[in-house]
Amino acid sequence: MAYNHQMVTLARESRGLTQTDLATQLGILQGTLSKVESGDIAVTDDLAKRFSRSLKYPVTFFEQNDPVYPFGASTFYHRKQQSVPSGILRRIEARVNIYRFQIVRLLRATDMDRRNRFKRIDVAEHRGKIEDIAGLVRAAWMRPSGPIPNVTRMIEDNGGIVVRFSFGTAKMFGLSEWIPPAPPLFFLNDHPEITSDRDRFTLAHEAGHILLHALPNPNMEQEANRFAAELLMPSREIRSHISTPVKLYTLAKLKPYWKVSMGALLSRARDLGTISENQFVYLRIQLQQKGYAHREPPELDIPPEHPTLLDEIIKAHVHNLGYGYADLARMLNVELPEFRSQYRLDDGFGGLRVVTA
Repeated sequence: MAYNHQMVTLARESRGLTQTDLATQLGILQGTLSKVESGDIAVTDDLAKRFSRSLKYPVTFFEQNDPVYPFGASTFYHRKQQSVPSGILRRIEARVNIYRFQIVRLLRATDMDRRNRFKRIDVAEHRGKIEDIAGLVRAAWMRPSGPIPNVTRMIEDNGGIVVRFSFGTAKMFGLSEWIPPAPPLFFLNDHPEITSDRDRFTLAHEAGHILLHALPNPNMEQEANRFAAELLMPSREIRSHISTPVKLYTLAKLKPYWKVSMGALLSRARDLGTISENQFVYLRIQLQQKGYAHREPPELDIPPEHPTLLDEIIKAHVHNLGYGYADLARMLNVELPEFRSQYRLDDGFGGLRVVTA
């Protein structure tokens, strides 16, 4: 049987293990494991079984030949600060690759290609007018005026797939990638400290990356933020809401309506010129003094948005195609208990919207 040495690295990193950790579990030298992962030593049947037991993946996991992509290839991520440990980043990267493998397998029997309304947009053709592009996207996606009721549903209705899982840190909010044949994929950090208003802005920010940035550029984070702000808070509509005088209670009153954070509303007021830079700094200090820069008042929390599309695709396989959960676990090269937990099959978020081929 032919085994893929890259899958050994992927499985190990998805479990948050170093080479030393796994070598110790297996009772082999770290140098030996390093040579296995680099392809200098072949993975034998015996090694594959030992990897399977230690890493809790079926042996078939190590037979996969799907391409593995590192962060920076076609992946954009949204984080609070740069100090995310490299080990955590590698674990997230591994899990994102595994999710992509599985999603591509699940979509082979669906019509998702026909519902994908994401199209790359050349910023230069629009003379760098990111706000105009955001308006065109709202129109193309048939969003009415006013706040977007559910950003997650909007992404999924237009062919993106949203996945939630714990990143193991609160310093990274989410990430996105678009690597065909997979559709645009959006990953949200399922961390209790990250609120729904942050999730909504993260999704809008990542949608900006997917639509605007086929390749990285030095201005892409600023462009994605501008896109997200205009998508969620169109300037023509929100300007009158954040005209002077802007106070903390004004921001608190507007938050439940626009479904964005008080901090985002304050930044929007500054960027649209309805308050001065000095007023922005003064109000920002007030937010910090009250602790709102870290955690805004819980009574103003936006209800969470739950992804449903991936859950529905799985249920379509079960109800329309006759798969059992054990069959799907085998198809996705994962153990059954992890499959059920990973895809939250008992959460009951959605019905069946997927039309199978």
